[in-house]
Amino acid sequence: MCSAIAEAARLRFAAKGYEATSLREIAGDADIDVALIAYHFGGKAGLWRSIVSQSAKELHEALDAALTAKPAASGRERLRNAMKIFLDYLLAHPDLPRLLLRDTTIDSDRSGWLLDELSLPLHRYFFELARSAAAESENEVSHLQFRVANFIYAASSAVARRERLTKLVDNVADDRAFEAALEATLIEGALLGG
Repeated sequence: MCSAIAEAARLRFAAKGYEATSLREIAGDADIDVALIAYHFGGKAGLWRSIVSQSAKELHEALDAALTAKPAASGRERLRNAMKIFLDYLLAHPDLPRLLLRDTTIDSDRSGWLLDELSLPLHRYFFELARSAAAESENEVSHLQFRVANFIYAASSAVARRERLTKLVDNVADDRAFEAALEATLIEGALLGG
């Protein structure tokens, strides 16, 4: 039952945002009594925090599992693999980038929670990989932390706004074409481009 509530809430929060989502809508989507949300999660804020924490945990588990299953010889390869896995994960879970982007620009407790639970750990994860890749480079890579942050938010923004992008950009409506465009611009072009 908790998983049905969390799934309904994640989809609602990602689509409409925290403020515009009511507990009654979530309860209706999960086909439960609204009182069960308070019982299991302590209310709307507790439910939202639980979703963010669970999403962060699932993303890091996917990144770690994929990198462990596909070990790479160099730091550059590890970084490229992690970036590809991240893009694949976002494409498979488009509600995550929407959730990530919804409250980041609002100065609230929620933006702080997103920063601490999801954004900072993700940034640290990629920054360590990027530092290792940069150490192997013959050329100095400037603004490494900014490049990492830009990759995370650009990837999230592109996936969250995919429908709009396909209206602005020719030949990316197909899943494979969209993924290829993300990889070419965000992996090869932005972070590893030097």
